[in-house]
Order: sequence, then structure tokens, then C-alpha cells
Amino acid sequence: MIAGNYTLNELKDLNIQEAVTFQPRIIVNGKGQIKSQKEGWGIAPRTAMGQREDGAILFVVIDGRQPGYSIGASLYDVQQIMLDHGAVIAANLDGGSSTVLVTKGGEIVNKPSSEYGERYLPTAFLVFEHPEQVDIANIWEGLRPQDIDPGKK
Repeated sequence: MIAGNYTLNELKDLNIQEAVTFQPRIIVNGKGQIKSQKEGWGIAPRTAMGQREDGAILFVVIDGRQPGYSIGASLYDVQQIMLDHGAVIAANLDGGSSTVLVTKGGEIVNKPSSEYGERYLPTAFLVFEHPEQVDIANIWEGLRPQDIDPGKK
């Protein structure tokens, strides 16, 4: 993982093949960027991605906005979890009702906070033990934006 502001040419020179935008960076060079609970954008469902020095990618998925089950976490809390697991770089991703963890079989294993039920989410991180052995079809091939009904799963 790399994080920062790059031009398209700089990304090409770095041979970047996949990218995602996010904010804020919560760990840079092994140092937490969120200095206290007060800086954490409040308590909410959270999704974050990080990387350890050995290259392992880490994900944190925390449910929230559900008193009696989970109220969520601040960015400071997520940063501390990432640091505890050895992250040297980490960033906040879209949280809230976009915080969804799905198994290979399509089962949602967390409890998303959307009061309207399961949401349409156009992006996902797919995690495989042996990605070189996986052939994923482009499910968007041939679709036009007007063909996509965001109200459907």
C-alpha cells in the first residue's frame, strides 16, 4: 500500500494497477495520525484498511449505530486496533451503512446499520488466500449506468 497525493503519471511510474480513494490516513510510517478521541469524527460504524511491514493486508469492520449491540468506534479506536495488529499504514474507508462484510457464499456476517435494509454497494475488496488461482468475471461488462437499479441487491 502507498498513500499520498500522486499525479496519474507518478502512479504509472510506480506501476500501480489498483487504487482507491479514502480519507483520512490514520497511520503513516507506523505512527498514528489521530491524536485523541476528540479527533475521531465521532462514534460510527467503521471500515478501515491497513498493511503490516511484512506486506499482510488488514481490514477492520466495526458495526455501529445499534445501541445494545454495537455503538461503533471512533477513528482513534480503529487506529489503535490497527496499531495493535502491527499496521504501519492504514486509512479509513467508507463506513456507516457501507460497512458490510460478506463471505464467499454471499452471507453477510456483520450487522449493517442501514435502517432501510441491505444497501446496494458498487465496490468491494475481494480477499483470496491464493489470488493467482482465481478468475473473476467482470460483472459490469456490457452494463450501462442507466441499466443499474440501485434499489436492487
